[in-house]
Amino acid sequence: SSGGRFKGMLDGLKSNDLAKQTESLNELCEVLCMATEESLVGLSVEALLPCLVTLVSSDSSAEVMLLACRAIAYVLESIPGSSAAVVHFGCIPPLCDKLMAISYIDVAEQALMTLYKISQDHALQVLRAGGMTAVLAYLDFFPLSVQRTGMATVANMCKRVSSDNVHLLRDSIPQLSALLLSPDLKIVEHVCTAFCRLASDLQAHTA
Repeated sequence: SSGGRFKGMLDGLKSNDLAKQTESLNELCEVLCMATEESLVGLSVEALLPCLVTLVSSDSSAEVMLLACRAIAYVLESIPGSSAAVVHFGCIPPLCDKLMAISYIDVAEQALMTLYKISQDHALQVLRAGGMTAVLAYLDFFPLSVQRTGMATVANMCKRVSSDNVHLLRDSIPQLSALLLSPDLKIVEHVCTAFCRLASDLQAHTA
C-alpha cells in the first residue's frame, strides 16, 4: 500500500545509514515530482517535514542536503495547503543557513529556490528568519537565473514590511540600491518592485 511505502521512506530518512537516507530521499522526490492525489494517500506531512528539516541541517552529505531541500520544494508544489506546515515545522531557518555559509553551491541554489516558493505565501516569515540577509549574502556566486530567483524572493519579502519589522532589511538597502545598476534588466525590475512595495507598505502603516 502507499501508506506502507511512505512508512518505509520515513524509516529510511530517520536511519543513520547515509545510503538508506539517500535512497529514501530519491524515492520521495520521484513520488512527489509525479504526484497525484491518489499517489499521496498515506503521506503525513507532519511526520515528513521534521525529518527533512533534520537532513537539511545535518551537514552529513551534500547529496542528502540537496535532496532534502528539493523534497521540501516538491512538498510545496504537490500538496495543496502545505506551505503553512513547512513554516510551522521550521524549514525556513536551515534553508537560510545554507545561504549564509555556502559549502556546496548546488545545495545553496536549491535552498534559494525552495525559499522562493515559501516566500510566495509566507514572505514575512522568511523575512523574520533573516531571509533578506541570507538571499543577498552571496548572490553574485550564483548563475544569473538563480540570481533572478533570489531577487524575486527579495521582492516578495518587501510585500509585508511595516515599521515593526523594517529593521530586518535596513542593512540591505545599500546592496539593493547598488543592484539598480545591474546589467540584467530582470534583476533591476525585481529591485524596483521591491522598493515600490517597501514604500507602499511603509506609507500604508504610517498613514
